[in-house]
Amino acid sequence: MNRDTIEKIATRLDKLSATDVRGLFLRLGAENSLLQEVCDALSDGLILFSVEGTPLFANRAACAIYNRSLRDLLKEPFERLAAGACSWEDLKRAGSASIVRDVQVNYPTARHYHFFITPLKEGQEYLLLVRDDTEDRERNEENEEAGQFNLLTFLTSAVAHEIGNPLNSLGLSLQLLRRKLEKNDTRSRASVKQLADDALQEIQRLDTLLHQFLQSIRPTHLERSKVQVNAVISRVLQLLTPEISERGIAVHTELRDDLPEISADAERLLRALYNLIRNALQSLPGGENGGVSIHTSFNDSEVGISIGDNGCGISHEVMGSMYEPFRTTRSKGHGLGLLIARHIIRQHGGTLSLTSRQGLGTTVTITLPRADRTVRLLQTS
Repeated sequence: MNRDTIEKIATRLDKLSATDVRGLFLRLGAENSLLQEVCDALSDGLILFSVEGTPLFANRAACAIYNRSLRDLLKEPFERLAAGACSWEDLKRAGSASIVRDVQVNYPTARHYHFFITPLKEGQEYLLLVRDDTEDRERNEENEEAGQFNLLTFLTSAVAHEIGNPLNSLGLSLQLLRRKLEKNDTRSRASVKQLADDALQEIQRLDTLLHQFLQSIRPTHLERSKVQVNAVISRVLQLLTPEISERGIAVHTELRDDLPEISADAERLLRALYNLIRNALQSLPGGENGGVSIHTSFNDSEVGISIGDNGCGISHEVMGSMYEPFRTTRSKGHGLGLLIARHIIRQHGGTLSLTSRQGLGTTVTITLPRADRTVRLLQTS
């Protein structure tokens, strides 16, 4: 029974007989009992607040999550039940928008909760949904570890295959070099030098291959600190200035001045963005027709980075294997840069997606959690 119906009945109570009033309240009681049973069947905690921020209703799961009886739970203020994820003033300022927060609890045991707060009809009430997703996150971490092991196995076999080609070339060059040296005549000096240069190039190729391989699989502990993404992008562009100037590439940036900080390992984030921006530069022909655009943005929970180019783009056939090692559209590339970048972004709890149209260009979109979104403590009495 909705609010309008109840209000109409309330204005006519004095005209109803005792039997009608008794039947009406029995119906209301039955509907309320059914609503309570449905809400108690939910695994997520549910709390209904009045327009003043007073708890009006809570289900059984909410009582279990907060370890409070229903009577005690309905005495708690909104800020305490929201665990600092959102103030009542922030919620009122949000208007009709919903607010989503992740909250980390460290005492008495480590738990992770997902908060969803939304206004109901015309802002008369507010609904708070709390989900304990600790087990889900643990399962995701286990799946990620399994995925990393599979990636390691795949990479190892791929590297073993890739190493074979330069080793064969290196062996042939050294054999020819030995034969030339055995002759020891002046006519063979030029060819000996060329063979030595070829051998050195193959050694450098092997060194680069092994270095990038180790970068992609080596487990590392993130040295997190508050990081301003705009500053990291500026540093990357500074490092790439010689290449940008030499090739006459136009770089257009739109970096939000009010961009929130993120919690990140600045050096590893720089490495990821360096790989991605350099990929964009190397996809361009150079000159006045080549351009790269870099944008930053943010929302309530994430910081966004967009890196686009108007280069050759990627075909549908190649797009399906872009994250496979040693798959590259460049003749001198090893195909590990994108893989390493995505690995670093995922380590930071972010996402990386790739869109491209052949002949028109490619755009890489990154999202990273805001520093003020995570690591909060649930207040306890």
